[in-house]
Amino acid sequence: MNCPNCHRHFEHGIKCPSCKTDAVLYLATARISNKLHNKGLERLKAGDFFHGIEFLQKSITINKDNVSARNMLGLALFEVGHVGDALKNWIISHNTRRDNNLAATYIEIVNKNSRRLEALNDSIDMYNKALAHIRHKSDDLAIIQLKKAIDLNPRFVDALNLLTLCYLIQNDRERAVSVSERALAIDAQNPVSLNYFALLNPGKRPPRIIPVAATPAVKSQTAPIARGPYKNLETEEKKKKGFHIAELFMFIIGIAVAAAALYFLLVPALRRSWEAENIRLIEAHEQAGAEYLARLQASENAYTAREQEFAEMRLDVARAQLETDILRRSNEVTLAHFEFLAGDLRHAVDRIALAAPLGELPSDIQDRAQSILAEAHPRLGAEYYNAGLAAFNATPRDSFMALAQLENAHRFLNTESAYWNRLLFMLGELYFSEQRYFEAEVALFALNDRTPSPLPVPPFTGAERTRFNEMISDLEAMQ
Repeated sequence: MNCPNCHRHFEHGIKCPSCKTDAVLYLATARISNKLHNKGLERLKAGDFFHGIEFLQKSITINKDNVSARNMLGLALFEVGHVGDALKNWIISHNTRRDNNLAATYIEIVNKNSRRLEALNDSIDMYNKALAHIRHKSDDLAIIQLKKAIDLNPRFVDALNLLTLCYLIQNDRERAVSVSERALAIDAQNPVSLNYFALLNPGKRPPRIIPVAATPAVKSQTAPIARGPYKNLETEEKKKKGFHIAELFMFIIGIAVAAAALYFLLVPALRRSWEAENIRLIEAHEQAGAEYLARLQASENAYTAREQEFAEMRLDVARAQLETDILRRSNEVTLAHFEFLAGDLRHAVDRIALAAPLGELPSDIQDRAQSILAEAHPRLGAEYYNAGLAAFNATPRDSFMALAQLENAHRFLNTESAYWNRLLFMLGELYFSEQRYFEAEVALFALNDRTPSPLPVPPFTGAERTRFNEMISDLEAMQ
């Protein structure tokens, strides 16, 4: 198996011996993250930016290295006006994977359009100022800031929703409906926009509007430029005013004189002022970009530190679990000792089996367990052997009981026991009678290897010696 994290090959288990990654868990996490990415992409194609962003955020929460999901999240956030969050995700994506990553292209495009980026940042500042005005119950000032923000970023859904709220506060239902429809034209399933629309239009379904992308459309030479599937924020009726011809003529002359004066007196000074202001804005933008990158780096450092803390906590938990397991197994040995003292040898041996492997336990616990086993095994083996021998020699022979008891005796006795040869013979005959020829072959050939030829009388009677030779001959013929 190839490790999905470090791509090294390993043969056994599911954990990579190099990077300690659980391959099965890693792949399952990647599949879940990709599934959420696909759901988010489906919602974005349907014009549902709210739930699409939600799915994509869940995708990168599960797998922070999912570059495709992070790039798509950046595009979705950029579409609804969250430019800072979009840039953050693209920068993290670019740092995660340098080669063949569209995030580099997105960052380059944004950096080349510095004026547009500055306008988008200004729209966010105006949105924050509008929030402050609403907190102070100055909805008129909030509306002014929100209109400026939306002029700079027409797809700023949060600003559109907040403007809808301001119009609701002022009981201006017509403008509130217009703005809520404009928000739904951008994000068709935004819950805040849907709530405002339902409040303004009880029982009416939101209009089915095809979402418009944030990228500018190509202008047609014949068709007029589309203004989007939404209404303007505010429609001002043109008022017809009548002018007398003389008044109109004097008005035009006045405008011409004023324009000439402005051109010769004010334009040079204004041009110098504009150039200085442009330089100041460029420097401010560069400083803001540097501060933003510094904050982003600080966030990444904090995230890395938190990951290290979690890794140390997981290591502490693993150590505590190991200590708890050793304590539990040590308690099993202690309980086995009490049962051994009470004469319950079988339960004592079984408890020691639950404490395995003994090599991980403290040395005194190991010594106690080995002492119990050294004394309990021969005694248990003799008890099972005697019970099995009685059932083997009974008339009629109780083969089931004899086999069960003798197998237990075989478990506890060792090859140096005085009962071992007789035990192998009885097991071999019982297996042969049950047509379990493989087990019979193992027992009888082991006995044949242990005893010289000709076989001594013990542990055989004359009839048993004949039976032994017959079984050996039959087993050899079967091979």
